[in-house]
Amino acid sequence: MKMARTLSLYFASLALFVFLFVLLIFLFTVDTDWYELLLQKSYLLVPNVFFILAVCLLVGAIAGYIVGISIDKQMEKIEWSLLELEGGNYDRVTIPSAKKDHFSSIWRGIDHIRSRLKEQTLLYQKFTNERVKWNRELTEEVLTQERNRLARELHDSVSQQLFAATMLLSAINQSPDPTSETTAKQRIMVEEIINEAQSEMRALLLHLRPIQLEGKSLKIGMQELLSELTAKLPLKVTWNLQDIQLEKGIEDHLFRILQEAVSNTLRHAKAKTLEVHMMKVDQFVFLKVIDDGKGFNMDDQKAGSYGLTNMRERASEIGGHVKIVSLPGRGTSIEVKIPLPNEEGR
Repeated sequence: MKMARTLSLYFASLALFVFLFVLLIFLFTVDTDWYELLLQKSYLLVPNVFFILAVCLLVGAIAGYIVGISIDKQMEKIEWSLLELEGGNYDRVTIPSAKKDHFSSIWRGIDHIRSRLKEQTLLYQKFTNERVKWNRELTEEVLTQERNRLARELHDSVSQQLFAATMLLSAINQSPDPTSETTAKQRIMVEEIINEAQSEMRALLLHLRPIQLEGKSLKIGMQELLSELTAKLPLKVTWNLQDIQLEKGIEDHLFRILQEAVSNTLRHAKAKTLEVHMMKVDQFVFLKVIDDGKGFNMDDQKAGSYGLTNMRERASEIGGHVKIVSLPGRGTSIEVKIPLPNEEGR
């Protein structure tokens, strides 16, 4: 209603200016007794000059308010349409029929942006699907690079942890008093280091799974991954996965995003429970991974950077985005939203 109030004041001021301008013209061009006509004579007990002035101000204010209401409604529709476009809800934006008004060019621009965004989303997904096909021919090379990366991570993380545990064990063996408080603390540190190294190993082993789903559906591939976690780890894992038919490239990216999210949970979260949900709502696919781990401060870029950049990049490649919510000591929630253009858009 801001525009309505503004235009109401503007039109009322304009009416006052016009009234004074016309009054001055008549005063200097028409020879008559204006004092008697305007001040001594009255209408509804109000001198004519004040009555005419009040009518002008009222008409101007009402006209401005009506015009402002119309503009406010148009602006609200435009704002809502832009918010829908920002959220990826391209098919929910309704473009009014062409009118010869000041907003017709804006609506044409919004319609053009919507078409371009839909087209870009389709191109992203088609490109991803094609890239998956190309990657099939390079599987061996990719696997070799993945093994090399894992070897480096094993050396940088697990090997160093095991070396630290070895040094502590050596110190414990050389301790003159095996029952001392210092020795007891060293034993606890050794146990913690070994547990961290074990979690790190399990997380790295997740990435040794096939890069592609090898003909399996996305639901089955995810179930096998999560079932393996349930069987091998002291971690309560629950899932609710819809059987959704998607393009191969989208399935592959969602599977790898889940791998990365689970890997982060094992390596960093120290969680006791893990929940995974995947569903299709309207023209979107949602993947949500929730853990009750230690979380992190989202303002600390370094603390929240592990693996999250990779997930964001994968989601962006198929036209989606990732929403992350985490609080220290209260776990982490990762939600991936992927738009699926309808058949008409295809």
